[in-house]
Amino acid sequence: MRSAKRSDMAHKVEEFPVFLLAQEFTIAVTAILDRSTLRRNSKLYDQILNANESILANMDEGFDQESDDEFARFLYYSKGSTAEVMRRLRRAAANGQVRRDDVETLAPRADRIGRELGGFIKYLRRSGFRDRGRFRASQSRQG
Repeated sequence: MRSAKRSDMAHKVEEFPVFLLAQEFTIAVTAILDRSTLRRNSKLYDQILNANESILANMDEGFDQESDDEFARFLYYSKGSTAEVMRRLRRAAANGQVRRDDVETLAPRADRIGRELGGFIKYLRRSGFRDRGRFRASQSRQG
């Protein structure tokens, strides 16, 4: 198993392409919610909003964990939240609360995020890197 070199490692979660894809996705979901007939105080609106917000939050939190295995665990949560957003948006579209074409336009993005997170999780599980905290500390001393 190849160990990662310091220069190969990301210093911020924003450096991962999948984070940027997820960020674009969450912005698009928020725009769909803003155009929807869902009311801000409705349970479904809140469920979609909370799941949408947890996508990036879990990536952020996972990146700050001590091992790649723990990071992968949080990426699973992000992957699940992406799927939850799509499930709930499809239900809202079926009920006429959001535009069906908005949801279908979003679906390929969600699928791509799911595939990329899945691949990233597999990579992290194989990496075995266990001391992310020491790596971050050494980078802050160098910067």
